[in-house]
Amino acid sequence: MTSPLAQMQRTFLATMRGGDDRWLLAQLAPGRYASPDLGLAIYRNAYASRLREALENDHPVLGAYLGDELWSLLCTGYIAAHPSSVRSLRHFGDSLPGYLRTVEPFAANPQSAELAALERLLLDCFDAADAECAQWNTLLATPEADWPGLRLGFHPSVRRHPVAWNSVEIWRAIKEQKSPPSAMPASNGHWLIWRDCEFITRFRSLDDEESDVLLHCLEGGDFSGLCERLLQWHAAEAVPSLA
Repeated sequence: MTSPLAQMQRTFLATMRGGDDRWLLAQLAPGRYASPDLGLAIYRNAYASRLREALENDHPVLGAYLGDELWSLLCTGYIAAHPSSVRSLRHFGDSLPGYLRTVEPFAANPQSAELAALERLLLDCFDAADAECAQWNTLLATPEADWPGLRLGFHPSVRRHPVAWNSVEIWRAIKEQKSPPSAMPASNGHWLIWRDCEFITRFRSLDDEESDVLLHCLEGGDFSGLCERLLQWHAAEAVPSLA
């Protein structure tokens, strides 16, 4: 059975999200300095403002790219479509790339969704758990017979980021306070993102070969499978050292 307090809390939250406020207003006593309807309006405005602030903090480049009018439209639409359901505002924008891919006018400009995805991945990499990395000498000391079944693990911050547009170049130009290039199909379709030992997030492009073998390893593939994939690009005698 729902308690009166739980009912009021749920109704209050629904009201913050734009729901009918008549029942809640009837439960509130007049305030000393503000009427119940004014008080609710203040809370409702603060709720939306805080969520918008979270999006602004997480996506400064996307906001600069869209401009004030589109950014305001994005925040209003996203907050309505994806009301906060997590304790930490850090994850409030997790659905933003998907929203941009499917909702007009943003869906007509897919580089915007890729910009959002890149900024979220950079956040994920920075916040990823720490872990001790393997040393090259450790790999060299691995017995030869163990190599075919060897499965490489990666630092928790490592991400493979496929793109179809030049969104990374757009992001970089805006970060450097330059005019972004026009949107066009990507010349580099794959990127590697990670956090280095100095806790700085890095990224670089991957060619098709690197991206393919990295995906193989990230999906749990072993070293023998990695070598088989390299046969698409290299002669068999060159594969072991390249791998």
